[in-house]
Amino acid sequence: MTAAVTVVSAIPAGRGDDAAALVFEYMAITLAEAGLAMPAGIDGLPPALQYECCNLPAVYHSPGTVLIACHREELVGCVGLMSRSPERTGEIRRLYVRPAHRGQGIARTLMSHAHHHAAQHGITRLILDVLPTRTSVISFYYRLGYTDTEPFPTGSPVPMVYMERSVTRDDILPIRTS
Repeated sequence: MTAAVTVVSAIPAGRGDDAAALVFEYMAITLAEAGLAMPAGIDGLPPALQYECCNLPAVYHSPGTVLIACHREELVGCVGLMSRSPERTGEIRRLYVRPAHRGQGIARTLMSHAHHHAAQHGITRLILDVLPTRTSVISFYYRLGYTDTEPFPTGSPVPMVYMERSVTRDDILPIRTS
């Protein structure tokens, strides 16, 4: 079953605070999964994550973006696309769907929008990293066409699975919202 969601680029839409709230939730849950204390607020995050949460427009500058998904006006998820070196490479970051809304196709919709955005902005290669314990997420990325790749600099203090995918002409075709 897929939920009807609206996906917007948060910063141009004036929804930066909403994006920051979702990104913080993602970060807090990820820290807890990694065995660290779950912070109560942004000030409890490690400095690099605090910076990202408080400076989304700088971190996800064009051609990057932060996309948020809403279902009936409720924030339900997000994904970031960060511009990386070499040129025309983008990094998928912070894919997150709130637990009550999982299993409804929202992550797939967010990723379709991220792929579409990348294609529209000349990005030809997408990379991402994911915790190895997130096996269902890794399987999801495989289904989207991602393959294993060599590690790239992330600053992560824990081992990660590194993946990549080419952006194709199919990604620029009109996308459906589910």
